Amino acid sequence: MVKSLQEWLQEGEVLYNEALKQFQELEMQLEDLESRLAAKRDEVNQIAAVIGRPTVESKRRASVQIIDAQAPGSIPASRDTIAKALTGRGLG
Repeated sequence: MVKSLQEWLQEGEVLYNEALKQFQELEMQLEDLESRLAAKRDEVNQIAAVIGRPTVESKRRASVQIIDAQAPGSIPASRDTIAKALTGRGLG
């Protein structure tokens, strides 16, 4: 049976919505992991300071922030973005 254009578009919408949901879930997991990693780095560095060991720095590169093309020059004011701005990480 040949699908109509409307059926193709409906299937595309379903695929898009599923992929978008997975993207958002992964993004939330990544933000959580980045937060946990920063907290663990701080913990390690506090212990290092007490026992005279060298501190650690993240080997990860700064993450890329996707910005809405309709709002040139704007940076979303999420909790993560604000934290990065305050600590000087990842906005440059």
